[in-house]
Amino acid sequence: MEISPQGITPSDLDKIQVKDKNNKVIGRVGMLITLYFEDPHNKSLRIAVAQCIENYYSLLKPHLKLVASEELGIRKLSNYTLPAIADLVTSLDERDSFELMITGANTIKGTSAYNIGTLLNNKRNYKQVGFLTATFPLGFLEQQENGFFQQWVHDWCKRLSPYHGYAGLGLVNSIEYGSARRNAPMLYPLIQRFPGLEIDMPLSHTQHCYESIKSVNWLTILSDSFLQQLGGKTILKNQLGDDFPFYDYPGGTIIQAGLHPQIGDLEKNNIPKHYQQVYRLVQSVQAEYPDIIMDTPEDVNGLEFTQQWLHRFA
Repeated sequence: MEISPQGITPSDLDKIQVKDKNNKVIGRVGMLITLYFEDPHNKSLRIAVAQCIENYYSLLKPHLKLVASEELGIRKLSNYTLPAIADLVTSLDERDSFELMITGANTIKGTSAYNIGTLLNNKRNYKQVGFLTATFPLGFLEQQENGFFQQWVHDWCKRLSPYHGYAGLGLVNSIEYGSARRNAPMLYPLIQRFPGLEIDMPLSHTQHCYESIKSVNWLTILSDSFLQQLGGKTILKNQLGDDFPFYDYPGGTIIQAGLHPQIGDLEKNNIPKHYQQVYRLVQSVQAEYPDIIMDTPEDVNGLEFTQQWLHRFA
């Protein structure tokens, strides 16, 4: 899987690591998928999410080390047989939330390129969204057949009919929210330089993305409700042209921005042009953040950076 026409390879990006003062890896580049759902208390949706988690676990089991959930606690997978996740969610009712994380890190606060997690809240008297997120190392994807990643995302969308979402290159942090926030300021230099890298903290993003999308990436997932606001899928296809494959799913579509994922480089004035084209068409349905999108170093204004990042493809 080529990353850019400038010759950056997956192996190059796999070597990027951000370390803390104790020489511990707290960030790396990977490919990620994050999907958001309406009505996260819905049992059939929860079962479908559970089946997606089980598929990821089956494929990547040798690389996964820990599972954490309220029902299971935190357990090492080396000496624990993971029960069927679908059975766990089937036992819940709509008054119960469901949260689960599986990671390749040695501790729940650690960082790994292998992660999958979900939060599906209980039924409430206001609109909310839940999410499913997963990451893959670039080296792993390089070993798969061409189109594996797009097919994986498309398969999940066909199963789950997401409200919106995105998939592509991202800076992979700890799957545990508190650790991810503490690590974020050290990851800021990479995020600031490379516009193609996703900032992904879905537990936070759900607070702002219940009526709007978060952003665009190599793959941008839009439900029919957003497509209608944008004038319809046919208009988008005509405006984007042949460099932008569309993958339909029940209730929406996936837009692919160019043949390969792009990382860009603001130091070289390189903003991925295909991402720009998608952004300019869908920006009217993008969420505006009244607070920060990620924690930044003390000398950086987090609110200003948030607006800059959200509109980096303008």
